[in-house]
Amino acid sequence: MIHLTELSESDHPHFAQDLFEDAFPEDERPPFSSIKHRPANFHFMVATNDDEPIGILTYWEFDDMIYVEHFAIDSELRNQGLGKVVFLNFLSQLKEQVVLEVELPHDEESEHRLEFYTSMGLFQNPQEYVQPPYFDGGNRVPMLILSKYELDDDEFFAMRKLLYREVYGVEE
Repeated sequence: MIHLTELSESDHPHFAQDLFEDAFPEDERPPFSSIKHRPANFHFMVATNDDEPIGILTYWEFDDMIYVEHFAIDSELRNQGLGKVVFLNFLSQLKEQVVLEVELPHDEESEHRLEFYTSMGLFQNPQEYVQPPYFDGGNRVPMLILSKYELDDDEFFAMRKLLYREVYGVEE
């Protein structure tokens, strides 16, 4: 059975760190050491299947929105449907808006990632979005914003302002 457990309560912290650092380029993640200093509305979850670690999911809880910051399944376990089960289970528990950033499609892997999320009903918003750097000297990364419910322009800009301020610590 698949479960999501907070990193602080997980038996698999080394798995979580290794997957976090392997699955996301440095420009698309904060340093792992900074995770424990994040506010209480941030959650780092370890996904397990019959107590074996299979993936990670990080998200932020805001008043009327959940922001999924990172989601990855162990590379040796991909393409078996586990990611879809984990993510749909997570989505099904939420009534509020869910948003996430996805790398612009530029190769087979990034195209597959976009298809993965849209196949679960997430909407690809047309507004341009750039992820601010996670650290001084880091790069800004053009991304797509996917959401559970379509964002109009006002909702999109409010969401971007919130993420920039709360997640990345920058003002627009």
